Amino acid sequence: MTLRIYNTLTRAKEEFKPLDPKNVRMYVCGPTVYDFAHIGNARPAIVFDVMFRLLRHLYGPEHVTYVRNITDVDDKINARALRDYPGVPLNEAIRKVTETTYDQYQKDVMALGCLPPTHQPRATEHIKGMTDMISMLIKRGHAYEANGEVLFDVGSMPDYGRLSGRKLEEQQAGARVAVEAHKKNPADFVLWKLSSPEEPGWDSPWGRGRPGWHVECSVMSKSHLGEVFDIHGGGLDLIFPHHENEIAQSRCAHGTPVMANYWMHNGFLQVEGQKMSKSLGNFTTIADVLKDWPGEVARFNMLRTHYRQPIDWTRDSLETSENVLRAWQESIEGVEASEPDDLFV
Repeated sequence: MTLRIYNTLTRAKEEFKPLDPKNVRMYVCGPTVYDFAHIGNARPAIVFDVMFRLLRHLYGPEHVTYVRNITDVDDKINARALRDYPGVPLNEAIRKVTETTYDQYQKDVMALGCLPPTHQPRATEHIKGMTDMISMLIKRGHAYEANGEVLFDVGSMPDYGRLSGRKLEEQQAGARVAVEAHKKNPADFVLWKLSSPEEPGWDSPWGRGRPGWHVECSVMSKSHLGEVFDIHGGGLDLIFPHHENEIAQSRCAHGTPVMANYWMHNGFLQVEGQKMSKSLGNFTTIADVLKDWPGEVARFNMLRTHYRQPIDWTRDSLETSENVLRAWQESIEGVEASEPDDLFV
């Protein structure tokens, strides 16, 4: 069987050829656990669970490693820790915040029929690796200190922007590119920022602080999969700046031509025809969905739309999915089950 993958990096569907068929490796960006995961977070969990099963089927379960990270250090987490656990040491407080949401996420994705990844690293467990990578980027001339931060110098990477198709000279400062005078280029992004006494932090060569979001995934993927691996996945919204910046950090730190050979992105999700937001009152958690619908119905409803296409999450679509599944179940009543295939278990 030949597996073909649409590769965001090349904008083409390509035959999948792993670096090592005995060690197939995939990394997917997981949730930031400051609150219960919303239904949009369920899409990559389900999409890449299917991919994980397919790879296990093709290469053997023992030859596939799937890493889905947990982001457990973030400004939203910090704010919630200060609010909910006053007086508790800051690094302990963020752990208390994330334990509850982490546990709920595991229950949610299990109810959606997802297999556990091979590894689920937490960002806070890899701080030393992050400071090591940042030090290497400074040493190689790809990062600099300014105004209490360590920043990646995007101008030091000639082909920065290849994944997203954004040329550096065409990027304008705006919603996703912060305007700050201490940057060499508006697109330069934070690798390390100093923490105030009221914020969680870790010791580093640049002072007590915390990592930028992008460097977390570069370090966790390298730790579990190596400097170059096969597949990197996530939502379409992560292409820029997150995945673009991951590539920049990893390639420049390691001196490699690529970070991952294949980049896969699932499409956006909206609810009843509108972008999901708390202000519109349509913010829907996975736990909310599972109160009203069986996990297999929610999973099938997600998979009825091609993974790269946008999906409109509606009550009508859930009812249709439930009816289709019921019809299938009725059609196989009385049929003796055969030995299950690893692809579907």
